[in-house]
Amino acid sequence: MTTTSMVAVDGTDALAFVIIRPGTADGSVSIEAAASGMSKEAAAYVLRHVAEQFEAEAADEQQDGAQ
Repeated sequence: MTTTSMVAVDGTDALAFVIIRPGTADGSVSIEAAASGMSKEAAAYVLRHVAEQFEAEAADEQQDGAQ
């Protein structure tokens, strides 16, 4: 079953954005990203921080599910 949803985001004050969509091939993704108002280096640092938080939350969820 395919689910479609629409999201509106006001990004007028965004310093950077990343959009991850399903790709055209099975298991692939399409990524759109940009930074304006901050360096790409700073945006990459923030993204790594977010990734570490996601990984920690996923590990906690796996641990909770195993109990």
